[in-house]
Amino acid sequence: MDDKPTNGRDRATLWIGAAVLGGFAVLVVYMFSLLASSETTWSRALYLFAGVEAMAFAAAGYLFGREVNRQRAESAERRASQAEQQLRQWSERALEAEAKGQSLSTAARVMAEQHHELAPLAQMAQALFPEKP
Repeated sequence: MDDKPTNGRDRATLWIGAAVLGGFAVLVVYMFSLLASSETTWSRALYLFAGVEAMAFAAAGYLFGREVNRQRAESAERRASQAEQQLRQWSERALEAEAKGQSLSTAARVMAEQHHELAPLAQMAQALFPEKP
């Protein structure tokens, strides 16, 4: 997966989030300049700062959470691919084992026709690996 957004809306959201974070940084610097101001000015600025802070944290959560979710999705896709590959391998092994078992069952039946003492073995092999129609 590439790191770039896939459509214009994602790109716009990314830019808006970055702009909000940049504006928050500017506001923090401005708040430092107000440290020596009156209590009333400081209280009003702090009230506005709280609202902008909430938006900035939401933007940061989106920007950083997006990367974390992308990594989790890639990891899940990788695990799913490995599981599918393992399923194919086990399916092939199961088909091979079934074919070998049916061959053994047929061989045991043929040998039991010639040697009657092998009849229980042939019956067991037939029960485990019945012939397919």
